[in-house]
Amino acid sequence: MVLSTRKIKNLLTLSPVTLLLLISYTVVMILTIVNGGYKSDVLIKLGAYEKQLVTEGQIWRLITYSIGHMSLIHFFLNFLFILYFSKPLEKIYGSVKFLFICIILSVFSGIVIHFFSNRTTPLAGSSGLGYGLLGIYFVLIIKKTKYFTTLNNSMIMLFIFLSFIMTFQIEEISKAGHVGGFIGGIVMAFILSLHNLHIRPSNTI
Repeated sequence: MVLSTRKIKNLLTLSPVTLLLLISYTVVMILTIVNGGYKSDVLIKLGAYEKQLVTEGQIWRLITYSIGHMSLIHFFLNFLFILYFSKPLEKIYGSVKFLFICIILSVFSGIVIHFFSNRTTPLAGSSGLGYGLLGIYFVLIIKKTKYFTTLNNSMIMLFIFLSFIMTFQIEEISKAGHVGGFIGGIVMAFILSLHNLHIRPSNTI
């Protein structure tokens, strides 16, 4: 995917957090390749989640795991996922609030993985955050907000449905991370609505 100069300017001015996420993913992807590729030792070196290391006190991995990925395909899929779904929510909530949303969702997903997954191999990826964003969309849709068109709502609900089918069909996928992220997004959306935080109208995703 090629981003035009105009699109990059729009990202920078309207969606700086989204741009920061995409740059972070790209930098770690390049570092991964430079350091030998998507191998366990390289992933751990660059901040991937590993259960024993977190248990031993390296809790910072509960956030750094979310900017690395398990393969180039994994990277490109999540890159597009975040690019597409992050921008509208950043516009709605504002960049400062959205930054905290991303951090909390990533950490929450990491905590769920740590306590509800028996995975023994390193894990990296922004899917937990991505599913968290889907959880927020889900709440905005069921609360019948006017931020998106009817077509957008239908497409998002279909995407959520298909995403969970994929989650439980592909063995290598972190089910705890996806489900945990989605639940975290739902809780986050309700908390934000209860506090009557100002959100900006949007009519497109």
